Amino acid sequence: MSFEIVLLLGIIVFAVASFAFEWMPMDVVAITSLGLLLVFDLVSPEEAISGFSNSAVITVLMMFVLSAGFVHSGLVTRLAYKIAELTGEAQWSAAILLLVLAGLVSAFLNNTAAVAVFMPVAIHIARHYRFSPSRILLPLSYTAIIGGTCTLIGTSTNLLVSSLAERQGVGAFSMFEFMALGGAFFAIGLLYNVFVPMRRLQPRSPLSSLTTKYHLEGFLTELRVPASSRIVGKTVLEEKLSERFQMIVLEILRGKEKISADIRNNPVMADDVVLVRGAVEDIVAFKEQYGLLLLTDIKLTDADLSDRQTILAELQLSPSSGLIGSTLKEINFRRQFGAFVLALNRTGELIRDKLAAIPLKAWDILLVFGPRSRVEALSEGRDFAALVEREDKLRLDPRWWLSVLIVPTVVILAAAGVMPILKASILGVVAMLVTRVITIQQAYRAIDWTVIFLLATILPLGLAMENTGLAALIADWIEPLGARYGPLALLSVLYLSTTLLTSIFSNNATAVLMVPIAIGAAANLGVSPKPLLMAITYGASASFMTPVGYQTNAMVYSPGNYRFLDYVVFGVPLTVVLWLLATFMIPLIWPF
Repeated sequence: MSFEIVLLLGIIVFAVASFAFEWMPMDVVAITSLGLLLVFDLVSPEEAISGFSNSAVITVLMMFVLSAGFVHSGLVTRLAYKIAELTGEAQWSAAILLLVLAGLVSAFLNNTAAVAVFMPVAIHIARHYRFSPSRILLPLSYTAIIGGTCTLIGTSTNLLVSSLAERQGVGAFSMFEFMALGGAFFAIGLLYNVFVPMRRLQPRSPLSSLTTKYHLEGFLTELRVPASSRIVGKTVLEEKLSERFQMIVLEILRGKEKISADIRNNPVMADDVVLVRGAVEDIVAFKEQYGLLLLTDIKLTDADLSDRQTILAELQLSPSSGLIGSTLKEINFRRQFGAFVLALNRTGELIRDKLAAIPLKAWDILLVFGPRSRVEALSEGRDFAALVEREDKLRLDPRWWLSVLIVPTVVILAAAGVMPILKASILGVVAMLVTRVITIQQAYRAIDWTVIFLLATILPLGLAMENTGLAALIADWIEPLGARYGPLALLSVLYLSTTLLTSIFSNNATAVLMVPIAIGAAANLGVSPKPLLMAITYGASASFMTPVGYQTNAMVYSPGNYRFLDYVVFGVPLTVVLWLLATFMIPLIWPF
């Protein structure tokens, strides 16, 4: 084994460990690995930047924009919310129809975007029919993942492996080439989701108000200001209430008026009612020092905190957010966004104390209170996504018919072979921008740059495996398996290995590592590499056993209040079923 191979193995181990233990963000791990490949001359500078011109990377980028334009039309959300109305009191019919619609949409749009659209709908249906959202959110993620395996553009992994196969002379995959096995996956997956997790998952996410869900009853209190109080005429800023009492003044009620904007500089007046959040001891100290009256007979609910002026809402932090890694104090969240963060839900853990000092992570859910316009503006930006859809967003965009026309046209042109998917997707984005279905600013915000940089910077790792001979070496190691037990056994092992690796590693990075090995093994055995490549493609998307292997699994973790063990218990049987199905069907569809 050469020194170069040892170096490359060390870089791969570093990347896998960094992904698994979250030492750094995924894109940082990828670009650091690329830097190491350059430092040790395992790839040339030209090879290092080749990922940024790779057709799969550019196509994925275009599909982000096309997906955003289609979602922006409001048609998908409108259809999803109609489900509850059409199914009457049949709660499981509503849930099943939602899963079917989500799977179909995921076949043609980015599945992360699809889950972002359907997650508020799933929560709405759960509340409408009075069952726990945990019963439907994990099946929603699983169905979206499987739906993405049905077409070339359903997931970035399909596009990536197709591009790598074309570069190796195997030939690119066609638009609906995946449908034969993907359709079988979808049917089996839908039946599994309906009869197993939807019926067997524990109702972990309670049907309760947000104040109850986050256990805020003892932290939210109203205090009346008598005329004799020394705080009359003073402002929150002047009295330094936040620093002295570790307490937040959320709102001032003055008669029928609610003051929630610029509270720090608003003088408190006699007979005002002050809404505060803080620990009991701090609230008591504040009350006694300023001679305030505690309204102990009032229990605050979501309705008390939300009206036309103010709102209490859950917002989920997007993985493309620029706030990740920063604390609320560093961001100066209150001043920058004009709203308060009352609590944080991170993978089922409720955090209410010392919020300001906690670095934010992707998929964190923040319980935010503030002026309605400010909170709603947050949900429309690139940093956050709302878990409950606003009614005014259910209206169709006037140009909805254009997006419905453009996206299918892109699919048809590529499927019919009129033009490559890259060319069709670029022209589709141009059409959306020219017709103002989506603005250029919205297009920029729609792109998940983490995925793009991950794809572009991880691709040279596959080149390094070829350059150093590591791919050929591993292919030689596994050749006896194929020689002794046949290529079917090799295909089965490659699928299972890819699935296990993608549970802790990025699905795209896993595909990049496994494709050269599959092509080398096929050459050694003298068989077609296509069935082995298909095994890797489907295996890389079969990430059901952990919440970290696929973005959609991470998205539903906190809203569903899941445990890591839930993914193991319900993900392992689905993984095994699809593994056996792939082992049986792939050679029938793509013979050796």
